Amino acid sequence: MPLAVSTDVDADPANDLCVARVPLFQGLTHAQQVEVAGFARTVRLDAVEQAYTAGSEMSQLMVVHTGQVKIARTRAAGHEQVIRVLGPGDFIGESAFLTGTRPDHAAEALVYTELCVFRHADLGRLVEKHPSIGLRMLQGVSQRLDDTEARLASVISGNVSSRLADYLLSLPATPGPRGAIYVTLPLAKKDIASLLSTTPESLSRQLRKLTDTGVISQQEQGRITITDVTALTALSTLSKRD
Repeated sequence: MPLAVSTDVDADPANDLCVARVPLFQGLTHAQQVEVAGFARTVRLDAVEQAYTAGSEMSQLMVVHTGQVKIARTRAAGHEQVIRVLGPGDFIGESAFLTGTRPDHAAEALVYTELCVFRHADLGRLVEKHPSIGLRMLQGVSQRLDDTEARLASVISGNVSSRLADYLLSLPATPGPRGAIYVTLPLAKKDIASLLSTTPESLSRQLRKLTDTGVISQQEQGRITITDVTALTALSTLSKRD
């Protein structure tokens, strides 16, 4: 299945370079980034629109410029398993570029999203000309593997509370009074539960427990105040010690 897009237009090197925001291309000079941007297409996806489906042909590297993309697999029983959520600067399609394999997952925009898309043939030429791109791609894949191993270790430990604590602390935060910080859940709770390899019921219980013990307070629209950062950090480290 080809890449599903709402619109695609040529990237404008003079207008807010997508590649300038991406660690993959930050080893390049501005002039080199402008050159790379000339190979990119801008793809726009509306919320819940798919970039691709499992098993589709992937001949492109997609870099998130703005928005969020959910990467998920569908289990045999039909249940969705969220693997990760991509934000600005993250990329997908590198596995097909490196190995030629087709994806076993689907990619779906969670909100209005803009992607910079590179054909693999163009990417290959760019890597040959600018080896730092290939090196940074491998560094990004290595970091993803490290994150996956840490998540797997946490899942094996069976400690949902520590996984939740670690997740809450990983979210973008705004400082509040008396050492508190404010975060907003970027996903529906069912998706967060899937991402943390637990059930929505278990996630709700853990959120209530943190609320009842005064570690967090919950507001509407997914807003959370972490009132006791020290306690949440201590809880987060449990899985790392196991």
